[in-house]
Amino acid sequence: MVRDLRGLTGFIPDWEELAARALEPNVFYEHWMLLPALEAFGAGLDIGVVLVLAGGDLAGLFPVQFTPSFRNLNVSAVSVWRHLHCYLGTPLIRTDRAGDCITALLEWLRRSRQARFLELPWISGDGRFRELLLERCNELGLTSWRTDSHKRGLWRQATHATGGAHSAVSGELRRQLRRKERRLAEHGRVEHVVLSPGDDVARWIEEFLRLEAGGWKGASGTALACSDSGRRYFADIATAAFRRGRLLMVGLDFDGEPIARRCAFRAGAGSFAFKTAHDECFASHSPGAILEIDNLTQLDGLEGLWWMDSCTTPDNTLLNRICNDSRTIESLAIASGPLGELVISGLRLLRWTNRRLIKRVSDPTSTHVAS
Repeated sequence: MVRDLRGLTGFIPDWEELAARALEPNVFYEHWMLLPALEAFGAGLDIGVVLVLAGGDLAGLFPVQFTPSFRNLNVSAVSVWRHLHCYLGTPLIRTDRAGDCITALLEWLRRSRQARFLELPWISGDGRFRELLLERCNELGLTSWRTDSHKRGLWRQATHATGGAHSAVSGELRRQLRRKERRLAEHGRVEHVVLSPGDDVARWIEEFLRLEAGGWKGASGTALACSDSGRRYFADIATAAFRRGRLLMVGLDFDGEPIARRCAFRAGAGSFAFKTAHDECFASHSPGAILEIDNLTQLDGLEGLWWMDSCTTPDNTLLNRICNDSRTIESLAIASGPLGELVISGLRLLRWTNRRLIKRVSDPTSTHVAS
């Protein structure tokens, strides 16, 4: 367990190798994204990073947060840490050490006196990590519980998707967006721009932050530029990704001024969408939607890139609509002892009871008595 950020810097070379050989890629837990996140959003939290070492290799890395309560109950828990801008909680574990790494983590949980539960929020529900995790839980006699599950859009390259990479984009949507762009072009010059290796990344970063802060996120205080820590976090990760050739940005300009920007990060054979921002004065022309189609075109032309996780919520109808596939995102809780098992059993019963009551109330053919 490492709690001092300075203690983690010595592991960076091994950390990079771990990310390159990970069972499932997760750009949000690579060192150049996680360390700035811990500095920006970890203050005041009981956070540590669990490292699993095997044969001199870094076999696994789990950023965790300790909390005194689980689901508002007076039972301690340790959770894989996710901050507001982290859209996947699958930890980094080496492919060739995956089973042993997960076993070591669960054994550590059983020995720990700090937590009765291990929470794993927003992991891939159809990935190999979840499969191995549940296998090891069964072998060790640990109780697990799926606390949440939802689907979100996933894009795949044309050779890996039925009907091609743009197959999910309807003809009607294409016509609508072309019509809106033509109307916008009647008032000025419209340009589709793409971040290139020789571009001024600092300018792109500033344009994105300015557009996001000028919209509803700025008004609600959730835009990255609303805090110095958020602004610094985005500048750090975008700059680091650009230097590594892993920053994907597209934009839309009107008369030479930015009106929309979209940001994503590459990770191995895939990529993770991050955020889109646009000038709300142009909202009637749907610049954000136009960029999403531009992004599909960009991805389709990138060598060695086969998929993109939309990293969106189930209610984001546009992104989920234009992706040609989907992935399941799950949250799990694992009990480390008899008390944890008892709590999970009680919560399962409570959920089942609530669902039955809701079904009875909503079903007009049920024979319940209203009071």
